[in-house]
Amino acid sequence: MIFEDEFSAKQTDMIQLALEYANRVEQKVDTVYIYCSFETMYSFDVFYKDDKNNIVMLHELSKKGMSESEIDNLIFSVLKLGNKDLQDIQKICQKYNRPMPSQIKLIYDNVKKSVNGKYSYDLFYSNSDTLTADDIFEQWYNEVKEEVESSRKI
Repeated sequence: MIFEDEFSAKQTDMIQLALEYANRVEQKVDTVYIYCSFETMYSFDVFYKDDKNNIVMLHELSKKGMSESEIDNLIFSVLKLGNKDLQDIQKICQKYNRPMPSQIKLIYDNVKKSVNGKYSYDLFYSNSDTLTADDIFEQWYNEVKEEVESSRKI
């Protein structure tokens, strides 16, 4: 295998993980947004555009027939496995002597079955006294939510 194959395979694992969660809570999603960050620590999170054109966080997806503790355990597992995938990406980068992106944003179109990845090597929060990886994730979530909501008004 070559670097690109291993790197892509790990990103595919992340997308499948996010889709499996949506399937498990019986929610149809049109788009998956995956945020990965590694500056001072690993950070992985997900949000979705559902089939009704709503932008929803992982914990906001429908909870059909599941208890709160089942949902919490499932979310914890998704975040833990996503962080593990991110650690694996770092190992792949080290193996091939490639720089590790400080930020990865994956947008998976579940309707067209296509993915768009955005990679950055800049620092986003570790050089700030106030920002965290969660802040950067929430900024992206809010940008996408605003964009989708404004397109509905047209």
